[in-house]
Amino acid sequence: MSKPSIVFAHGIWADGSCFQKLIPTLRAEGHEVMAAQYGLDTLKGDVDATIRTFGRVSGPIVLVGHSYGRCCSGLHRGLGSG
Repeated sequence: MSKPSIVFAHGIWADGSCFQKLIPTLRAEGHEVMAAQYGLDTLKGDVDATIRTFGRVSGPIVLVGHSYGRCCSGLHRGLGSG
């Protein structure tokens, strides 16, 4: 059984690089890992960026949202274009 992919969604005062210490360890354990990178222009735009990141990894996906990133991850079903 393959391990789930992991997508990180960062907080408002950070960017995807805040997960740089976690990503190599998780990849070494066999996970496909990516951090969503959004522009903080609009909530909908940031949710869409998170959804686009889903398309860059294989499923199943574990979505890890920190602070504002939790907003983007939790609202993806209602606001996103996907």
